[in-house]
Order: sequence, then structure tokens, then C-alpha cells
Amino acid sequence: MENKEDIMAKLAEASEAFNEAMKEIEADEEAYWNSLSKEDQLKCFCAVARRIYQGEIVDKGSYRHVLYTTFGFGPEAYASAQMAGYLAIHNAIYDSEHEGKTLEAFAKHLGNADPAKAVSSFYEGYL
Repeated sequence: MENKEDIMAKLAEASEAFNEAMKEIEADEEAYWNSLSKEDQLKCFCAVARRIYQGEIVDKGSYRHVLYTTFGFGPEAYASAQMAGYLAIHNAIYDSEHEGKTLEAFAKHLGNADPAKAVSSFYEGYL
């Protein structure tokens, strides 16, 4: 049986290997981007923006939904997209409709007789 120090050393080694692989992937992606003309960069950007709009705004999809369904990637895309910052972008997208439903559910949980009115009153006082 391995001791705690051995396990921690192996985890550190795996983490270092992961980070190194991510740096290599990023360098390759940036080299590809820089090899494109400005016109081709714009085409790529717009194609990606359209897909993000579809998956995030229209479909209101999860992180995995956007990667796997909207873009058609497999599980191999999860970490690369996360390391590129997409998970942070996904989590930062504000959805007032979802927030309103969450607040109504919370007001109902607290025993409020009219959760929708409570949320509306909250927003009026907050804004």
C-alpha cells in the first residue's frame, strides 16, 4: 500500500504532465490562429460565435451540451475548452429568466404565499 507522500508525489507528477500538455495544445492552437489571415480569423470567430449563441442563448444548454451537441465534439474537448476559458465564459452568462425561476422557488420554499409577487417586489426594490 502506498503512503500519503507517494500518492501526493504521483498526483503532482500527473498535474505537471497535464499542465505541460495543455501548454503544448495552447501553443499549437495559437500557432494555427496566427497562421490564418485576418479574413480567415474573422470567419472562424463568427462561426464559433454563432455556435456559442445557439448553444448558450437559444438552447440555454449546459457546458457539455454546447461542446457535444452544438459543436459536435467528444469528451476530449472538455479539458481543452475549459483551459481555454470557455467554462468560465459559460458560467458567467447571466440568464434573468432562470434567475427569476430560482428566486421564485426559493420564495416558495420559504413559505411565501405569492412567490412571483415576492420576486417582483424584490426586483423593484433592488433595481
